[in-house]
Amino acid sequence: MAGMTLLSGLPLISIALAVMISAFIRLVQTMQLRQRVEFGHTGVRELAELSGVTDPQDLQDVFGPPGMNRIWANVTLATIETKRRLAGFLMSDPRLHWFSIASGLGAFIIGHWSVQILLMIAALIQSGAWLSATRLPK
Repeated sequence: MAGMTLLSGLPLISIALAVMISAFIRLVQTMQLRQRVEFGHTGVRELAELSGVTDPQDLQDVFGPPGMNRIWANVTLATIETKRRLAGFLMSDPRLHWFSIASGLGAFIIGHWSVQILLMIAALIQSGAWLSATRLPK
């Protein structure tokens, strides 16, 4: 008897590809934001997306007032990670995005229901990341 599967065919391929593409986009975007912080160009966009603090007033409460041109030059990646909220974790934690890519690849290779459940968890993670991104300041 073959292993039981939850998804097969086109739905499986569609979900796996969507999750992997989404995770890849988030990884590249996070890498760019981290580089800007390392170079000392930490603005509202970088802080909001990496930390998950979406209200500009809350950003000042959490990280202090910005310097000239609304840049937080004294904020480091370590500081941002210690003050990260759930939305920031979903949007900018590379481990979650690598997990999503791995679960998408695993779903292609292994046709077992447990791997497909991991793919569904990865789809929820990516959905949460994109929904959190809609709350970012413009």
